[in-house]
Amino acid sequence: MKKTFLLFSCAGALALASCSQEKAAETTTTTTTTETVSTPATEATYRTRANRIATRMATDLKITDTTVVARAEDIYFNRSRRLAELEAQYTTDTTGMYTAMQAINIETDREFKTVFSDPAQYEAYVANRMNYAEEMYVAEAATQTASADQGVTKVEADGDTKTKYADGTKVKTESDGEMKIKAADGSKAKVDDDGEIKMKEE
Repeated sequence: MKKTFLLFSCAGALALASCSQEKAAETTTTTTTTETVSTPATEATYRTRANRIATRMATDLKITDTTVVARAEDIYFNRSRRLAELEAQYTTDTTGMYTAMQAINIETDREFKTVFSDPAQYEAYVANRMNYAEEMYVAEAATQTASADQGVTKVEADGDTKTKYADGTKVKTESDGEMKIKAADGSKAKVDDDGEIKMKEE
């Protein structure tokens, strides 16, 4: 389960990185990811995480209405708590966990659709959804850090990136945001440009 969350975290981080890369020339860079092991999260951890995500969203979408920001924080707080429950529930069932995660994310989207009175704000939220993915903020709350894994990222002229990590994990991110991940254990994940994640067990 933790491996899957880290895989999603890697996907989200690389999606953000690929958007900021120059497309003009082919370059090779070295990236470092840190695998984290966290202790059980508390309500305070969920609240802090939700506040950080809601604040980021308010900044991105230029939201000044404190009521909307507070509602967003509550939505993200509930999402954090529900996702943590999944981690305990699905210790080996990757498919079941994925399905349950998708259901939570769909419900989160539905809630935000009722929060934003301006349809343009909801569209902006959808366009930036990966910036508010849970996995992007879980590492910040981790209390114990394991060894770092060095990876080499190659940015091609067409904007695609390919990253290979020391443990054998390979990640390909296309210029349109679609991502394919093959973990060292052979499991595969595909992240569409709309943020939908599809898992495939080997």
